[in-house]
Amino acid sequence: MADNSIPFISKRMAELRNKNGLTLEEMALKIHNSEGVKIDKTYISKAEAGKYKEGKLEEYARRYCKALGMSDRQTEQFLRGEKIAIPDTSALLKNTHLVDTLSREYGRVIIPEIVVDELVRIKNNYDHKYSTGISKRAWEVEKSIKESEKAKVFSYTGDGSEENDDKKIITIAKDVVEKYSADVDIISEDVDYSVYLKQDEIVHISALFLREYLATKQNLVNMDCLLKVNEYYGDDYSKIQPPSKDEIDAYLQDGSTLIISCVKRTDIPIERRMKKIKWLIENHADVNKRESANKYLPALSWAIQLKNQDEMVKFLLDECGANPNAGSRNPHGAGKVRQRNEGNMPLMIAAWWGKVEIVKMLCAHKDISINQQDENGFTALIKACANGHVKCRDILIDAGADTRIVDINGKDYQKHYEEFLELGPLKDRFKRNKDSRGRR
Repeated sequence: MADNSIPFISKRMAELRNKNGLTLEEMALKIHNSEGVKIDKTYISKAEAGKYKEGKLEEYARRYCKALGMSDRQTEQFLRGEKIAIPDTSALLKNTHLVDTLSREYGRVIIPEIVVDELVRIKNNYDHKYSTGISKRAWEVEKSIKESEKAKVFSYTGDGSEENDDKKIITIAKDVVEKYSADVDIISEDVDYSVYLKQDEIVHISALFLREYLATKQNLVNMDCLLKVNEYYGDDYSKIQPPSKDEIDAYLQDGSTLIISCVKRTDIPIERRMKKIKWLIENHADVNKRESANKYLPALSWAIQLKNQDEMVKFLLDECGANPNAGSRNPHGAGKVRQRNEGNMPLMIAAWWGKVEIVKMLCAHKDISINQQDENGFTALIKACANGHVKCRDILIDAGADTRIVDINGKDYQKHYEEFLELGPLKDRFKRNKDSRGRR
């Protein structure tokens, strides 16, 4: 039986320390080495036992994260234990295990009563408009709510004339903030929450897309082990302990995975990097997992962007099974309908930079989606023409690129080539616009 007298964040600190295989004394030494300030293990013990006030506990939690080499984003994710989650119906139906998942990260999980009522309607299919599959998912979610020790149903007490369920849930979130003096994350598949929160300038309440939450969610990991693996490029991998299956795709401080970090290390001979990537994949690493920061690209796209990495690109495609169509995707943009340049796939990147041999390589791949568009409506053909890469243009057209496709502004590949001749490469125009914005 869980000891409910100990604050959730204190339990998380103990779990994090144990995950890294540290005693109380060793944790105190870690903090000492990180901060240069000596700390007695009794203070660590008191923090993990919840003997301090809330603000002091958060301070200790941040010290733990810093001492263990966690990034700012990883630290904020760890501190979710101080917050409260409110999932709506759309998120719960999308992920039927969401209540259990949230319960492991958040101090409390609040289920609006209107969400429970909607789940019952869907489960029983009163309106005869739901499929059997959706009704079954509603039943599974309702069951998980009833069985959860941490989930609490909260009633709406606002204006009785309000008919918008999203606004009712925001009102419930306000009541929760006031009752528990804690920040609230509304987890949803609905963009409207962010719009309403921004319009009304509501504080202490944030909206997270389910996709965003799941992408930034990371189980507690042994950062020491991860960092040792990240730095190792030796000859004998039997000498090094691989991360567990659950940890091998964890994010490093800069948001990279171990494979992406390996691709980026162009100062290391390519043979050593290839050997390491093979070892990581043998230990269940996902070659297609995107980074959680910067441009949100997978390893293949990173290899294409870097100079003189054609051999690495071929290796990732032919020997590692990298997906040639994996586009960039920003998981951190709740409330934004479209991210700038989202969906930027490897072939587009190669065409944008005029990498002729890589364009040939990708066009010859059996699974390539040559006419895929990013969120600007750009295809690889449009990107090649916008930057004046005639050889890439010809390769793409010969490979079957559709010349009729237009971007979101109605421009086809020929119009982009005309603008290149008149104004110069689009990548240079983007850079000039970015620089001018930075000087304002």
